Amino acid sequence: MAIIQRRGPKRVSVLYPLLNTLNLEVTENNEKKLRVAAYCRVSSSSDEQISSYNAQVQYFKNYIIENPEYDFAGIYMDKGISRTNLHKREDFNRLMQDARENKVDMIITKSLSRFGRNTLDCLNSIRELRALGVDVFFEKENIHTKTSEGEVLLTLISAVVQNESLNQSENVKWGIRRKYEKGCTQSITSGKFFGYNKYESGKLMINEAQAIIVIRIYQEFLDGYAYYKIAEHLTEDRVVTECGDSVWNFSTLKKILTNEKYKGDTLFQKKYNTDYLTKRRVKNNGDLPKFYHEDTHPAIIDKNTWECVQLEFARQAGFIKEHRMNKYHQHSKELTLLVN
Repeated sequence: MAIIQRRGPKRVSVLYPLLNTLNLEVTENNEKKLRVAAYCRVSSSSDEQISSYNAQVQYFKNYIIENPEYDFAGIYMDKGISRTNLHKREDFNRLMQDARENKVDMIITKSLSRFGRNTLDCLNSIRELRALGVDVFFEKENIHTKTSEGEVLLTLISAVVQNESLNQSENVKWGIRRKYEKGCTQSITSGKFFGYNKYESGKLMINEAQAIIVIRIYQEFLDGYAYYKIAEHLTEDRVVTECGDSVWNFSTLKKILTNEKYKGDTLFQKKYNTDYLTKRRVKNNGDLPKFYHEDTHPAIIDKNTWECVQLEFARQAGFIKEHRMNKYHQHSKELTLLVN
């Protein structure tokens, strides 16, 4: 039987196309290296989570550098981001862009839950990476996405992870509603709540400079000024809104004039999230229970004044309906005088 001897150069010429399809780096000595990056993420800024985050970073950095078959392509890190979609994960999006620019051959991450909790977003990202020739290795599940069975396993595991995310979301909602029942002001979402600041403990405190403006708005409204006039006065006086705007409008004024928090009370669960993935919030029109608690925090407006403003709103609404008008105040001085 004849023995066919394969010579070095011919063997390399056969392997080159295959190696190129895998995005492998081939040296003159037939050595190949993968450009490997790691993705790390924790979902909160607690001390425990930060410790886990730092451990992930150090572990994967050493893991890649110490492997002679790998070239270190960097660590991509998202910290303190609790998101079920990918839009706010800046380093993840940067990693995807680098993959599109052919800077990465393989990505290592701790587990599927660290990569993404939204099944659709997660699988779409993995499929795009596979199309780009980039492998993703999930260490905990011991899965390489470029294997034939990888996507089947990923689909099943992603479904389980998403279900866990749903359960966690429901548990969080349950806890928040128990706080609503007790009148816990720490659960009040008031990051941009004109007239108040929040202590680190979550308690509301009056912002004295803004409180003066709130009192002024209530007084001018009861004095008969139209929305547009109050807005003009505040804009002319260069008063800044809670969002940092220099121009005041109808909706901003109405929120201040109708919000029960200014009299020291709180109506909990005015809005709620309709979907735990999209976090879309809608007005609660009786779909979920509301909880009203009095004297939950210091008041800026006394209760009698607040009630007078609400009665004036009701009077104006009745006048509009009776006279078939579109609105109570007009942007014409003559019409305003006639109506008043």
